[in-house]
Amino acid sequence: MNFIEKLILQIPYLFLKKIPYAWIPVVALWSWPPVIAGGFLLIILLGLFLMFLQQRFWEAKVVREFQKEGQPYRAHPQMPWWQRLRNLALVLAGSALLGLLLNGRLNLTGVQWFLLAAGLMVLYKDALLFGSSAVYLVTPRGIAVRYIPGHIDYRLFFRYTEINYIARMRSGDKLPSHCDVLSPVRGRKEGVLLVAKRMDGFSTELGHVLLTPDDPEAFMAQVPATSLQDHTLIR
Repeated sequence: MNFIEKLILQIPYLFLKKIPYAWIPVVALWSWPPVIAGGFLLIILLGLFLMFLQQRFWEAKVVREFQKEGQPYRAHPQMPWWQRLRNLALVLAGSALLGLLLNGRLNLTGVQWFLLAAGLMVLYKDALLFGSSAVYLVTPRGIAVRYIPGHIDYRLFFRYTEINYIARMRSGDKLPSHCDVLSPVRGRKEGVLLVAKRMDGFSTELGHVLLTPDDPEAFMAQVPATSLQDHTLIR
């Protein structure tokens, strides 16, 4: 791992999620010399680029450490497009209403209030509007997961030696009592269940895990057959 890659992976995601606050001076100071607002805009673009690099470098690190040859199976489930479009429409409508109500306040025009509210929501509350980021990589030694439900990212690796069995969860199946769902959409109960060998889960903080790839059958086809179990779940 080179120095740049290691440095970027060590940047706290919580710090990167503070960068969108630079959108406030971008909008509030747009009547000032362009170099000022432009400088803050560059900070935002840099932050977004670092988030992108963190994802790429994390995946590259997983490949180096756990993939002997070829590329791992990658699953990147997302919130349904219609939900994302609906949430965006609600944000734009709410921001437009806010712009009308606050027009002229704090020497900001209605358009500025609209851009301020909409921009902050899209940049800062992206997980709420467009779904949490979830990426699963299936390797010969285990399953890597990077999950970002908000302002903190979780980088996890579940070794097959830690997994009791992997089961397909369908509608009506009952999840274990201590189960964490690592999904872009809250409340999902269908997907691929990783049952830990420990009775209380993979750790004191993380129980058994439900992943929600778009194609669960294709996902399970990539894991070793010895990790699969034809397990009849409680209905």
